[in-house]
Amino acid sequence: MRSLIYSIIVLLFAGCTTTKSVNTLLAQVWNDDQQPRHQMVELTKAVTVEGRTELIDSLILVNELVERNDARNIKVVDKILKKGLPHGLAAESYKTIWIVIDHASLGKQEQYLPLVEQMATDGYVGLDEYAVLYDRIAMGQNRPQRYGSQLVQFGTADALKLYVWPIEDITKLDSLRNSVGLSRFTDYLKDIEEATGITPISNPALSIGELNQMRGVQ
Repeated sequence: MRSLIYSIIVLLFAGCTTTKSVNTLLAQVWNDDQQPRHQMVELTKAVTVEGRTELIDSLILVNELVERNDARNIKVVDKILKKGLPHGLAAESYKTIWIVIDHASLGKQEQYLPLVEQMATDGYVGLDEYAVLYDRIAMGQNRPQRYGSQLVQFGTADALKLYVWPIEDITKLDSLRNSVGLSRFTDYLKDIEEATGITPISNPALSIGELNQMRGVQ
C-alpha cells in the first residue's frame, strides 16, 4: 500500500510543484532512505558483535529494501531536478537531494557531481557532503579517494571486515578533511567502530587491486 501511495504522489508531482509539496515529498524520501539504513546498522551490529546469526536473513531483507528505495528515490530526485535545482526549499530538502544522489548508481553520481559541487559552493549543502560524494565516485571508478570517507565491507554476515578504501595522499588527509569540515580521520574511524561494532582497517600500503582481490571483485 505504501509503495502505491508513493507512486501516486510522484505522478501527481508533475502538476504540483509548490515549495510545500516538494518539501513534503522529500521528507518522505528522507525517511525511506534513512529508516532502513538505521535498521541495517543495528542488525549488522547485532550479528557481528552479539553473534545473533539468526538475524542474518533479516539483514539481507533490509539490504534489499535499501536497494529498492534507492532506485525509487533517485527517480523522484530526477523529476525534481528536471528543470534545475529548485530555490526556496527547506534546508532538509537540499540535504535529501544530496543523500539520494550519494546513494544512487555511479552513473547518476557522476551526472550530478557538478550540481552538488555548485550546491556546496552556494551553501545549499556542506562542503563535507560534496567531499563524500567525490570520494564515493572515485571508489566507484576504482580510483583512490581524497577525503577518506569511504570504506568497503566484505566477508560473511557473521564475520564482516571493514577496510578503508585506498587514499590519494595519506599525509595530506587530515588537512583536506579539515578544509571541508570533516573530523580527524582517527576520530572518524572510532565513530565507525562505535556505530557498527566492526574495527575499520586502514592500510596505506594496500593497493586498490589488492583490496578488490581480497573482496572478490574483478
